[in-house]
Amino acid sequence: MMLPRRRKLQNAYLATFHGNGDQPHPAAQAVLADLRRFCGISRGGIVVSPITRSVDPYATTYRAGMRDVYLRIAEMLGVNEDTNVETSNDGSGE
Repeated sequence: MMLPRRRKLQNAYLATFHGNGDQPHPAAQAVLADLRRFCGISRGGIVVSPITRSVDPYATTYRAGMRDVYLRIAEMLGVNEDTNVETSNDGSGE
């Protein structure tokens, strides 16, 4: 059973990204795709310094935080790896 506060918050996420429908509207899809790219969801979690060629604990922690933000939004919207979120709207592949 979902707590009332969490359900209310999830409804706010859904209203923001889905509007009145059950699928994200085109603008929301573009935002989710950009956040997915920007937050590095398809990249590994470990960041190696190009200078020292060793694991950079600060950059790794920063990337983990960025990934957590996207994953929180995705969880609230019910988006998972099987859900089709376009990765680019302009065909540039970025």
